[in-house]
Amino acid sequence: MNPLPLLVPGLLGCLLGPIAAQEVPTDDPDLLRFNNGDALHGRFLGMDDANNLTWTGSSIKTPIILQSPTLRRLALNGGRAAKALSHPQFIELVNGDRIPGSVVTLEENTFTIDTPMGKTLTVDRKFVRSISPNPFGGVLAYMGPFSKDDWSIIDVPPAENAPRARRAKEEPKEGAKEEEPWVFGGDAWYSNSNIPIAVDAKIPDKARIAFHLAWRSRLSAVVAFHATLEIPEPKPPKDGEEPAKPAPRPPTTSTSSYPLSFGHSYVLTLYSTYAMLYRCDFDENGNSRMNRLASSSATIRLDERGEAKFELRCDRANSSIILYVDGEYINQWKDPEGYSGTGSHLAFACQSNDSRLRVSDVVVSSWNGMIDSARSLEAEDRDVILLNNGTDRFSGHITGLENGRYLLKGSYADMQIPTEEVEEIRFAHANLSELPDVGGKALRVILRPVGRITIDPHSATSTEMKGRHPAFGDLTLDLGYASLLEFSFSDSILDSWDDNF
Repeated sequence: MNPLPLLVPGLLGCLLGPIAAQEVPTDDPDLLRFNNGDALHGRFLGMDDANNLTWTGSSIKTPIILQSPTLRRLALNGGRAAKALSHPQFIELVNGDRIPGSVVTLEENTFTIDTPMGKTLTVDRKFVRSISPNPFGGVLAYMGPFSKDDWSIIDVPPAENAPRARRAKEEPKEGAKEEEPWVFGGDAWYSNSNIPIAVDAKIPDKARIAFHLAWRSRLSAVVAFHATLEIPEPKPPKDGEEPAKPAPRPPTTSTSSYPLSFGHSYVLTLYSTYAMLYRCDFDENGNSRMNRLASSSATIRLDERGEAKFELRCDRANSSIILYVDGEYINQWKDPEGYSGTGSHLAFACQSNDSRLRVSDVVVSSWNGMIDSARSLEAEDRDVILLNNGTDRFSGHITGLENGRYLLKGSYADMQIPTEEVEEIRFAHANLSELPDVGGKALRVILRPVGRITIDPHSATSTEMKGRHPAFGDLTLDLGYASLLEFSFSDSILDSWDDNF
């Protein structure tokens, strides 16, 4: 068997629907990864209990029984859920599970949650870490990648009139032996070279750009944003002058190639210990220019992690850019020449041919321009409500939910806050309790666009799974929303990155 590359998402794809899922054009749409690294294409038929999984395939005459302790994960439908949840709101539990749905009743000790899967669940308040009625705050511009259709490979043309970009969904030319520079799978992009890939993320003037990167070897990534992906036409020659010849394009690994690859833009280079930001533009004659923006310090420490969450906050009006890594403020840059990024594209590249990059969980939304984000506020003994505007936050004790309004008893006043104005509610740490172990053979179900549920499975068909959750008791899950079943949990980046599908 010559398996295709297995590409699966990280532990959580916090992504927005509804987005039509693509059908996998094969008789064997599902894929099993075993603990020893082996892979098997076929079709998931169900589970008799937590230990026995039934499997078939186009080359299997009779369905076979596999022992679940030998399995690492199961990618359903090529890692793409058959159905997408209609809203990204969710409830996060203390064990990291994210339950898609909205709170319909809130008592002193219990919540009732209405889930999009047609189920109403009740949970003890002490097990709920946070509620996210509108988890992205401002206006959402882009979330993904859900499919490769919106993305483009940024080619480096050898000739003046060669195309600069082609659709990422295009197949390689007939007879081509080179592997694709980027491979899509499981809601993530995986690099095979240093050629960039881009998407028109409709980045607004004031934007939050969040993304998750994972890497092999050492981090050596390029991120271009507010990029035009266009090169100005050369100035026409004056009478008697010969047309100027186009300058040879430098290799992608050279920083001098950034304006020619991304057009008017900003380019962030990320390494394991530091970050640098470049301004890319062109002079009046169409000659490319690139300047590194000065900063006091942009030190990061990612040597041993292998993955991290990054967030950029950009303000065209104030010509400012801020970088956060894993929620920690890293640096702010101010462009003294004014904001050069006039486009709306977002692009990624792996700067080193010796490294590999995985791009996932891309979220682009509007931003209110405040540096001190309310998102960073938590309290030991007080509940905290963060509003959609990103600046207002109120603390106290959440006492209930009435007529679509959360009731907050504060130190100086009692308040009623409409649900549609709430981005997130974080509950006092002191009132939380650890969930009991799942018991039995724990299995994680990853839902799309948002969700992670850890259960002890009792039985399953190809479309639904029954099991027990320590917070909700017995429940039935619609596997149409699931992209991944995880049988073996690990925090190792090597276990969440599969090269050979």
